[in-house]
Amino acid sequence: MNGAVTVSRRLLLALRSDRRTFGLVLVVPAFIIYLLSEAFPRPEPVAPILLAVFVFFLTYLLTAVGFLREQTAGTLECILVSPISRGELVLGYVVGFGLLAAVQSVVLLGASVYFLDVEFAHGVGLFFLLSLFAENEFQALQFIPVVIAPQVILGGTFRPVEELPIFLELPARAMPITYLVDEMEYVVIDRGSVEDAWLAMGVLAVLTTLSIATAAVAVRRAD
Repeated sequence: MNGAVTVSRRLLLALRSDRRTFGLVLVVPAFIIYLLSEAFPRPEPVAPILLAVFVFFLTYLLTAVGFLREQTAGTLECILVSPISRGELVLGYVVGFGLLAAVQSVVLLGASVYFLDVEFAHGVGLFFLLSLFAENEFQALQFIPVVIAPQVILGGTFRPVEELPIFLELPARAMPITYLVDEMEYVVIDRGSVEDAWLAMGVLAVLTTLSIATAAVAVRRAD
């Protein structure tokens, strides 16, 4: 556990002087929501879906950019040769990026309330929890077209998943953003049942756990 704390502290200290990362955390979410408020005079029908997409995409960018910075700066290599276990390494990064994602969610939440007058039917606690579940560690920016685009297209943003052809519905059911959209619609506009909301939350928890486990395996193989 001490190793994980050390990794988190070193990560946050390394990113402290990175203006691009802090721009992603503090500026980009508010700017995107402002543009949305100007483009949609009545954003209520699309607000839950777009919030789900923004949470997923911005968190992806945050972790990808931060992790790539760690690689290029040599910080990751220094940690890998230290006596810190691989489990502590992954946990440290999850906690460090999770804290940044939480701050990013505060900005996104504040901008949504200020610019869009969004009211959360089931409170803001679930919104923050969803933001943390959206976190997906150790992925590179070059995979954005492969990872992000299919999920945005198939994950219920343009068309309900159940209306897709079966060969597209099945992979859509395995995509995190599908459940983020369902859960965000429940949180913001009270669409769907509480049972469906708990199911979506459970699936997101499983996918997050699998992502962290995959990251731990990838780190061990790289070593």
